[in-house]
Amino acid sequence: MKVPIGYKFIFGFIAVVAVAAFAPDMVEKMGVVEWMRLPLGFLVAILIGLILGSVFTKRFTRDFSYLKKMTEKVSSGELDVNTEPRLTKKSFPDETTELERCLLQVFTNLRELVGHIKNTVEELGETQKVLTKVISHGEETAKQVITGTSQIFNGAIDQARHINTASEKIKEVSKLADQVAEKTTQQAASSQKVNTMVQRGVGRATSVIERFEEIFSGMEKMAKSVTELKEKLDDIPRVLDAITHISKQTDLLALNATIEATKTEADRTRFLTVAEEFRRFADNTSKSAKEVEYIVRELAKEIEKVVIMANEGTHSIKEGREDIRRIRDILDEITGYTAEVAEKATMVLSITERQKATSHETVSVIEESAAIVERNLKVTENVDRAVEKHQDAIEDTVKAAEKLSELSAELKNTIARFKL
Repeated sequence: MKVPIGYKFIFGFIAVVAVAAFAPDMVEKMGVVEWMRLPLGFLVAILIGLILGSVFTKRFTRDFSYLKKMTEKVSSGELDVNTEPRLTKKSFPDETTELERCLLQVFTNLRELVGHIKNTVEELGETQKVLTKVISHGEETAKQVITGTSQIFNGAIDQARHINTASEKIKEVSKLADQVAEKTTQQAASSQKVNTMVQRGVGRATSVIERFEEIFSGMEKMAKSVTELKEKLDDIPRVLDAITHISKQTDLLALNATIEATKTEADRTRFLTVAEEFRRFADNTSKSAKEVEYIVRELAKEIEKVVIMANEGTHSIKEGREDIRRIRDILDEITGYTAEVAEKATMVLSITERQKATSHETVSVIEESAAIVERNLKVTENVDRAVEKHQDAIEDTVKAAEKLSELSAELKNTIARFKL
């Protein structure tokens, strides 16, 4: 049961007053003389009041002394206090009991707080050391990054310059590709025209060759006809021999007619006339036969020349036919070659067109690359400035870490006063 201190004082005061009130009766019962009773009663009452007051006061001051020592230990930093409560064992707890409980709770919380602060300070010290190393490493890294970004910046400038040069060269190559494409287009058109002209020429040459073949065939037929004519002329001498023989027989008939005319007078004139006619006919036949023989011989000589020329012509025709065949083969090869040239010219034109398109695409890519390089250059400048700011921030962080180290040392020294 909780009894407030004020009530305890009241109860003690009542007890002291009660004892002091009964003190005269006690003195009277002790048989003290009359005149001594009143002073002695006051003395006894005062003595009893002092004794009881001392007892009550010591009882109260003992608890407060205990609480005072606890607060002095807290103020001196001695936190190694037994947290076992003592005042709670009283029969009639009062405010001191609650004060002890609160102080013990403060001791416990403060001990935990100081312990936690101490551990935190130690960890903070270790962290500060690690942070210092990290910051030092970061500072070195920042310097390396600054150097690297400077090199990257210079490289970006060189790259931009080279990209611009490459862009100009690529544009020149693109112009050359356009010119090559134009020349290739003209060449392809010329190749097509040449191919068409060659086709027409081959067609005409083929027609001429066919006509030459017809001429050669006619000449061969003529050579055969001349040979057959020569063979037939070889039969003319036999005919002439027959005519000569007939002429001789006619001469014999004329001679016989003359002889018969000399025998008969009656038919002499008629026989002489017949004989003269036979002789004239024989002479004419003989003369004609000689003329025909002369003409046939001359004609045979000319035909012999014609046969020789025909044979030579036949040989030349064979060679000419071989040459014509070779010409036809060459024309076929020329046709195939011109067709192949036209096809390759078309392929070259297609490749040139693709090259032209690729060149334009390359120009576009190079221009985009140049734009990207310029943006990267600006970004690199921003990064360089950011790295410089980062370097400044690292220096500020180093200073803050040093300040944190000093504060950690001071806090550690402060915590060292507390004994857990």
